[in-house]
Amino acid sequence: MSVRRAVAILAALLAVLFSAGAVQASTPQADRTIRATPSASRGVDAAPPAPQASCTARNVSHYDAWTGRTWSRDWVCGNRAGAPLYGCASFIAACSVIGWIDTSSSWFVCWGRGAWHDGGNNVWYYTMGDRVAPGQDVHHAWGFIPAVDVWTSTDPWPGMTECNIP
Repeated sequence: MSVRRAVAILAALLAVLFSAGAVQASTPQADRTIRATPSASRGVDAAPPAPQASCTARNVSHYDAWTGRTWSRDWVCGNRAGAPLYGCASFIAACSVIGWIDTSSSWFVCWGRGAWHDGGNNVWYYTMGDRVAPGQDVHHAWGFIPAVDVWTSTDPWPGMTECNIP
């Protein structure tokens, strides 16, 4: 088992045990962030906006430099603009904020289970953010957003791929 996977598993367990100790993300400051350099265009602006509480599947390719995977499908969903992305599916320090989604309609390639959040479940969606937090370039802007910040009527979204990313 890799060290990164072991840390992610431990972090998820600690998040469940100590959920009262959750850290809330702060709003990004313009002077403390840098622009992400996407390896593939986000392409959301060209697509029609996803309806509220719904996602639309697309056959489009995204290279994920963080995991080395190429995703061949995504789902465009409404989301909270300015929502933080985390290095793993948890709010705890081991899974810090790695970036932000600035748009109110974004694409997501998969979902995973992690820490419980204000949405009343433990579903998190995986995507490439619009901005990278300082010192988090290694993630290439790829991270997790809690389902509470993605406008879906059910979680996980039906038909969306489950991702096994720590």
